[in-house]
Amino acid sequence: MKHPAFLFIPAGILLSHPALAEEKGLPQMDTSTFASQLFWLFVCFTALYLLMSRFSLPRVAETLEKRLAQKEDTLKQAGQWNDEAAKTKTEYEKSLVKAQKTAAAAAAAAERSMSGKISEEQARFADNSRKRLAAAEQNIAKAKAEALHSLSDIAADIAAEMVQKIADVQINKADAKKAVTTAMREG
Repeated sequence: MKHPAFLFIPAGILLSHPALAEEKGLPQMDTSTFASQLFWLFVCFTALYLLMSRFSLPRVAETLEKRLAQKEDTLKQAGQWNDEAAKTKTEYEKSLVKAQKTAAAAAAAAERSMSGKISEEQARFADNSRKRLAAAEQNIAKAKAEALHSLSDIAADIAAEMVQKIADVQINKADAKKAVTTAMREG
């Protein structure tokens, strides 16, 4: 353990002085020095008290007050920010609900519009299909009639030729056609 040099200086002075060296016992217990010890105790205590009360303690109190004020300001500002955040969150939620309603309404309107367009297109397609089917049926009926007519002409020609080859009788086309038409009607 290191001892500072200033502790050995008073010890050296006390030991080198012959009157002090002969005294035995503790010097602080010597009653003849009580008055001076009490005086210096009072002087040192008063000086330290004044120094602490005038300089050190006001600075500590000022620092504590600044810290407390800063803490209160920070808490107040945090509370304001919290309130603003809550308001912003509420506004955000309101705008989100509004946007969802708007989107749902737009989707419903688009669906109705598309349904209407689809219905119109389906009706137009069905009408067009009916017209085409009717036209196709007419064409088929016309083609069938033409085929039957040409079939009756062909059958009349064939019948006339067969009669001529088999019976060696000449039949005119009009009579052959009447006979074929009658046979076709009967079944």
